Amino acid sequence: MSGATRDFKLGAVLQGHKSDVRAVLLPDPSFAVTASRDGSTRVWKRTSTSPPTYDDTESSHGAQFKTCLAYIPPSKEYEDGLILSSGQDALIEARQPSSTADMNADAFMVGHSNQVCSIDVCAIANYFVSGSWDATAKVWEIGRWEVAYDLTGHTATVWAVLAFSRDTIVTGCADRAIRVFDVRGKMVNSWDGQDIVRALAKLPKGHYTGAEIAAATNDGIIRLWTLKGELIASLIGHDSFIYSLAVLPSGQIASAGEDRSVRIWEGQNCIQVITLPAISIWTVSSCSNGDIIVGSSDHVARIFTRSQERVANAETLAAFEESLQASSIPQQTVGQINMTDLPGPDFLQRKSGTKEGQNQIIKEDDGSACLYQWSMSQQQWLKIGQVVDSAASSGKTAYNGKEYDYVFDIDIEDGKPSLKLPYNVTQNPYEAATKFLQDHELPLSYLEETANFIIKNTQGATLGQSAPAGADPWGTEKRYRPGDAPSSSYQPPPAAPVKRTLPQKEYLPVVIGKPSAAMAQINKKNTEYAGHEMSLQPEEVQALTDVAQQLAKYNFSSPPSLPGSPSLRSSIPALMKIATQWQPPANRLAGLDLLRFIAAAAKDFPAEEVDGVDAVAGILGSGIFDDSFVRANNKLAMVAMRFFCNLLYGSPGGREIVKENVDNIIESLKPLTQFASSDVSVAIALTTLYLNIAVLTTSSTAPSDADKNANYALDLLGELSKLLLSFPAVNHSSSSSNPASQSTEPAYRSLVALGTILVGFSRAELKSAAKEVFDVPVVLRKLKEGRYLEEPRFKAVVGEIESALR
Repeated sequence: MSGATRDFKLGAVLQGHKSDVRAVLLPDPSFAVTASRDGSTRVWKRTSTSPPTYDDTESSHGAQFKTCLAYIPPSKEYEDGLILSSGQDALIEARQPSSTADMNADAFMVGHSNQVCSIDVCAIANYFVSGSWDATAKVWEIGRWEVAYDLTGHTATVWAVLAFSRDTIVTGCADRAIRVFDVRGKMVNSWDGQDIVRALAKLPKGHYTGAEIAAATNDGIIRLWTLKGELIASLIGHDSFIYSLAVLPSGQIASAGEDRSVRIWEGQNCIQVITLPAISIWTVSSCSNGDIIVGSSDHVARIFTRSQERVANAETLAAFEESLQASSIPQQTVGQINMTDLPGPDFLQRKSGTKEGQNQIIKEDDGSACLYQWSMSQQQWLKIGQVVDSAASSGKTAYNGKEYDYVFDIDIEDGKPSLKLPYNVTQNPYEAATKFLQDHELPLSYLEETANFIIKNTQGATLGQSAPAGADPWGTEKRYRPGDAPSSSYQPPPAAPVKRTLPQKEYLPVVIGKPSAAMAQINKKNTEYAGHEMSLQPEEVQALTDVAQQLAKYNFSSPPSLPGSPSLRSSIPALMKIATQWQPPANRLAGLDLLRFIAAAAKDFPAEEVDGVDAVAGILGSGIFDDSFVRANNKLAMVAMRFFCNLLYGSPGGREIVKENVDNIIESLKPLTQFASSDVSVAIALTTLYLNIAVLTTSSTAPSDADKNANYALDLLGELSKLLLSFPAVNHSSSSSNPASQSTEPAYRSLVALGTILVGFSRAELKSAAKEVFDVPVVLRKLKEGRYLEEPRFKAVVGEIESALR
């Protein structure tokens, strides 16, 4: 590398988030990705290289905070790759780097029932793995976007997951165990990680230590292990929790933690300590060019480099050093000090440090106490902040032999003694809450509630009141200042130029999944029917195989362009046989799935009737939408709804088939409303179909359709109003066990469908019915009370609807 040095130096500062940066990626030197407690994911594209500068775009935002990111490398289908993100809402999104917050996600995955805290990708084996507060880890197939396998056996939060290889996955858990699984979910080994495991990293094959993985635990130690559970080495140096690990192309390890530092390790030695002007260094990730990116509690992500060509300009370097030296360090974090015994500034010239990152407090000439850190490469002491006293240090309460600013009584169960929660104002409330819950073996789902209790009940207790005016006792990020905690973790992005959403003009497809997987399932089930009247003829199987192979290569992100062919035409009767006649009904799923892919890709969906009925009428009449059936199995109806959505999206022929059956479709969907408030997958399919039907009814200009469409619109208004009232309030607390209460996409699609009808039709009777019969103003008020309008997209659409009703 040209201009390479041993030490990392600041390369770029990425500022734009409104809260802690909890996850970072540097997939390629040309762009970075960050995710934050403010609910947003941002993509930063490099605009110049020397010095490096970046422009950011908000890729997604939501009402809950983001905690983890992963990257799927480029493929034929996604030339720029895909960004996976998740967090408090337990939903995993896949988006292309070029997407923006107002665009739909490329895939939307539901499976976890609580906050997702880790994701890792194995691109060569086409899977990724996720870990969650719900004490589960899950394997997902890339492209199909559904859970393939559950990794069972965890008894607490799965803090870390590692897609180690094609056939091996490693997990790190709050129950202290490190577990090794095969990709089908079978556990092949486990051992005691010696404390709560917070982070994992894969070491390169043939690593010079002989280890295969690195694991960081709550005792502040990084341990190097083989997959057999053999401990190779322990890396000791951090003074507090370690949150994140990354491995550099050289095999060196980078670690980030609660002690304000990122540390670089070679073998068992710490060769560099990078101290930042923040309390928590939440995350670190490496790039193929050897650079690292770091996210911290001061709302900033920073890129560090060893290449002189990519070092920041002098102004940026000076500002960073100034902010670090000006940061205030609470005295409690460095222990008791006696000012009369502290050495003066001359010590810095007389004495050298003995190891990288060694700390020394110096009494300055003005009487203040400052903390210095030894740099082995520079052979000098570097100032990293000023030690300040805490005004809250008087009147401390003793608990278990230690003094604390607060010792709270926590009532867990009536009739039993309260539990003690000790807390110092120098602590991170979330870490204090985590330790309390783990010490008393309480569910980590209470974490957000407990941390908020601490924040609320320490209002008025601030640090550094004796510090010079303008000093910020928490560094520069003002994190967890009592009284500053917002009621929601969501911080709205800056106002964008006004852009009208209503009426919706475009149809939305649902194309997540893999046609080849559906075909494989059809072949498997058809083999089981051998000799039975339900089995397919060889020519039918060949036609389906030809079509599935075409679909496997098809780019579903492009407009529908699959040409008609004999195979395509003859595949429809075969698929209708599967989708309406195969028994038991669960065997019909793959046929419906392949139908929906054809509908999304075909330039014109074959409209030939089978047994006297078209494809939509045949499926509606197959019984899968009957109330008694959907109560036992709603997955068939869910995939059928996706098929109807894609017919509307795909071609004029598909739209004509739906148009002939609109009244029956609306009637058949009614039993599904009962599941939308608890099953996100059903809700997404149902609301997307309602939205597409709203587009269909408002886009027809034929006079003969006017009255029919108005009647359909009235039916839709009634169903959409009921649906919107059924959605639970957005739950910003991680204690929610219902993913539907943390997913806002179904409600948004329902709202846009309702607004499309009201704005797309000029009939006064529709607006009158909306107000007087369907209580749309009440619906809008309920959405506001349910905190949906904290998302700007909801607020904008509600404003357009209210304007249409006036």
